[in-house]
Amino acid sequence: MAFVVSHVAGDFDRLARQALRQQGLADLIELRLDRIGHPGKDALRAFCGEAQKPVIVACPGPEDDGAFQGSIDERLDLFRDAAEAGARFVDVHWELSLDLGELPNKCHRIVSRHDWDGVPEDLETFHEEVTAVLYEGDVTKLVATAHTCEDGLRMLRYVRSTRGVVGFCMGAAGSFTRVLAPVFGSPFTYCSPAAIPGEPPPEATAPGQLPADELHAIMPPGGANQETAIFGVVGRPVSGSYSPRVHGMALKAAQLNAVYVGFEPESLAGLLALADDENYRGFSVTAPFKEEAFALTAKHDAGATNARAVNTLIRDGDGWRAANTDVPAVRETLDQAFHFHSLEPGRPVSPAVAHVLVLGTGGAARAVAWAVRSVEGRVTVAGRDPAKARALAADVGAEACAWEDVAALEYDALVNATPVGSPFGEGTEGEMIVPADWLRPGTLVLDAVYRPIRTPLLMEAKRRGCTAIPGGEWFVRQAIAQFRLFTNSEPDEELMRKAFEFALEAEG
Repeated sequence: MAFVVSHVAGDFDRLARQALRQQGLADLIELRLDRIGHPGKDALRAFCGEAQKPVIVACPGPEDDGAFQGSIDERLDLFRDAAEAGARFVDVHWELSLDLGELPNKCHRIVSRHDWDGVPEDLETFHEEVTAVLYEGDVTKLVATAHTCEDGLRMLRYVRSTRGVVGFCMGAAGSFTRVLAPVFGSPFTYCSPAAIPGEPPPEATAPGQLPADELHAIMPPGGANQETAIFGVVGRPVSGSYSPRVHGMALKAAQLNAVYVGFEPESLAGLLALADDENYRGFSVTAPFKEEAFALTAKHDAGATNARAVNTLIRDGDGWRAANTDVPAVRETLDQAFHFHSLEPGRPVSPAVAHVLVLGTGGAARAVAWAVRSVEGRVTVAGRDPAKARALAADVGAEACAWEDVAALEYDALVNATPVGSPFGEGTEGEMIVPADWLRPGTLVLDAVYRPIRTPLLMEAKRRGCTAIPGGEWFVRQAIAQFRLFTNSEPDEELMRKAFEFALEAEG
């Protein structure tokens, strides 16, 4: 695996300074010259002489969304001069391959083809048209645009079937392929320069590139290879999930050859159909796929069976077994919360002797309801959809409550098991799941939303004398349980908590 850090700028001196300053993050340095044109053979020779890493020279034209406005002959002359000046590679558009011909001075060619519209259905033909214009020693690079997670998975699947092809996807939906490309046999993966404090932010040279420092942080010790295990969080959306940071830190601390990334598929069934390679070892499942995960799997642990929802998938031969770590996590969270909450006289000492109101009817709500019912606590379910609330209550042996009756309901604990209040809850950031005057003073309030850590619900609960429990505690506990299932080993629990706290602090 080699990291190519790709640099672009409007003048050569600035480009060279940036590339040389960040060469410690690179295995290869790519100079994008399309905005500059030919800087002169002497300038190229001086840069290649000073660089301590192999240099790739690229100069894409409009056909590859590049800025070069010169003629084809001028571009080909630039490549030949770069080869003579000491560049290790030049990146040439596949349709110009035969015009360029072989290069002097042991310079190799990266013959590249991009699809800016999508990922071709027939990737084999897309590839074969490039192989027809290759010379011995050329590197083939295939890059397409992912509009969905499934597009990226198809590309990775194809890269696995080739021998030594550089392949990944552009676009936000395909960013994860830049992390996983080395696992599937791509010899290079491309990234953008890191941001340096006090300097203007460097530009990415293609959509979906990750900064070099972030990509290094994701990779396992020693880098990714074809034996690397792949874990990830699956949901819509997952851009705000802290799971990659928390699990990623734990995997690194355990010195495991594994990566953890985010997947945002159109459907869970579509992802599982494409994630058939044995490197895919486990997934954390979040909304809206928890109930679909239950329906798609045959092997379930007790938590998943009773909650009829799944938040963890573990590879089991050619299939998947399912678990629900939310159930023990929320039960432990409530146990601990009631312990401290009960220090005041007259308050319940545990969920087993409490009346818990659950707001929501999805997979998280099912986990909460079953967690309390498993210790024979009393549960009432309230949801915007009365039929769903009644169905969930019937499944777990709970009671159902009309939404408008929540205000008058007497309960000991309220759990928000919806995304309301989260910046990723479809426009609900800053909202309360229920009006403030519906909260019963002196009760316990747990919010499944973990970012922001102080949600509107929790802040109002504190003002009304309630014991406010942030969702971060639930999140970290279920992640710890997932790590055990993924790896059959014990995580550094303190590190996982610190990683969660650091992620919160980083967002301000």
